[in-house]
Amino acid sequence: MIRLGLLMLATLLGLFVALQTFGTGDLRSRQHPPRPEKPVSAAQDAGRDPLAQTAPIQPVVQAEAQTPEKKIEYPGPELVPSPEYAGRTPAAPAVVLGEDGEIMYVTASRVNMRSGPGTQNSVVDSLARGTAVEAVASADGDWVQIRTAQDQLGYVSGQFLSPDAP
Repeated sequence: MIRLGLLMLATLLGLFVALQTFGTGDLRSRQHPPRPEKPVSAAQDAGRDPLAQTAPIQPVVQAEAQTPEKKIEYPGPELVPSPEYAGRTPAAPAVVLGEDGEIMYVTASRVNMRSGPGTQNSVVDSLARGTAVEAVASADGDWVQIRTAQDQLGYVSGQFLSPDAP
């Protein structure tokens, strides 16, 4: 085991001495000729006459100038109202908010409107942020009875309602 260690040490020492002796300098510099100061073409490098530049270099054109404007075309004829609805105006909404109470806005991203004041009551509808509702009456605690634009009555926690639109 000691002989193997000594043999490895002698081999490494021999490699170190050989590299110190022969490894000095840049060996690649002797293999390649020096580069010319002025760049030359491949034809000149091969010993032929230099190539003449025939066309001037064109300036860069921006992509916006090259790309045509896209027009979205839908197949088929233009859309027109059905004959039975021609000349009619849309019907007024079922309920005009603000007649019986204050207009409030939902401030949560989504809130459940319930059949009674409290989370134990069933969910009647789900209202999105910014939905305008009318506060009909204040129920016990933090719950407010509201009416939607579709004339649907229910209860929502007052912490999710605000008189200011979000």
